[in-house]
Amino acid sequence: IEGQGHGAVFDCKFSPDGQHFACTDSHGHLLIFGFGCSRPYEKIPDQMFFHTDYRPLIRDSNNYVLDEQTQQAPHLMPPPFLVDVDGNPHPTKYQRLVPGRENCADEHLIPQLGYVATSDGEVVEQVIGQQTVDQDEPGLEPSILDGMIRQLQLEQDQRIGADQESAPNGPQNGEETPRRG
Repeated sequence: IEGQGHGAVFDCKFSPDGQHFACTDSHGHLLIFGFGCSRPYEKIPDQMFFHTDYRPLIRDSNNYVLDEQTQQAPHLMPPPFLVDVDGNPHPTKYQRLVPGRENCADEHLIPQLGYVATSDGEVVEQVIGQQTVDQDEPGLEPSILDGMIRQLQLEQDQRIGADQESAPNGPQNGEETPRRG
């Protein structure tokens, strides 16, 4: 692509009948090839990105990858929102195209955005529902569901900790491992 350097094809999928295939490249393009009419594709906006596409990633102490803003593994995050190149959300009819958002109510399909500081001090826009506990802004009422999820997670963590403490660490009641000899 002129002015953008060399690109690479990231992924390519073929239809079961072999009549169509689609590719994505390193420049963010979706290429669709095949036979037939292109009218269904003309209804889709030219610029469609997930709001999480260019968010910074970090590694935790176990060397696992986490989203820097939410401190969650990317595959455990809720379905992302579709946005244009400037980060503006698309209308609800396009948000329903995202797997996991097909049956959501309209009010859950348009993100409520807020601003938070990253670890390097940069202020970035973030979906309010994806803030971590220490990022919650004063004046925002916490979701009842979020509170229940946090409580269940806390109880599970406590149970796991109690199970690990009660697990035997070695021989019990003076028993030893039999020795040969």
